[in-house]
Amino acid sequence: MYCPSNYILVSGSGIDQFQLVSFDKALFASKIANYNLVKVSSILPSACKEAASISATQGSILFTAYASISSCEKGKISAAVGVGIPQKLDEVGVIMEYACKDCEEIAVEQVREMVRKSMELRNSAIQEIKIASTEVSVSEGIFSTAIAALTMW
Repeated sequence: MYCPSNYILVSGSGIDQFQLVSFDKALFASKIANYNLVKVSSILPSACKEAASISATQGSILFTAYASISSCEKGKISAAVGVGIPQKLDEVGVIMEYACKDCEEIAVEQVREMVRKSMELRNSAIQEIKIASTEVSVSEGIFSTAIAALTMW
């Protein structure tokens, strides 16, 4: 069975009159628009190592845990994704995602707390929590999208 060996944390935002184009622009800003994303649940395999950039061929499948939010109502929207890296290298990590109509700090704190609780559930000591996040100020009547993702290949 295939198990990803690399991952990267990314985030970005997009703005457009069309909601789906706004989402695509957010993917583009995150540098994951030219891949086929397969949404996965929240486990980072023990063998996965953080990479500086995506080395997979464009058009290929990336396994991705992500939070996204789109809105055309004035205000702030935010998305965050976090991963708990275990102290023991043979244990899995836990990925958590959160999006909200609020500021980035709220999204980040929610993700951080969810990672802590899920690692605790697994009796896994945390070496580090890594987080990617973004915030967008939405203008009335035009779609804005915020996305934060951990993608694996």
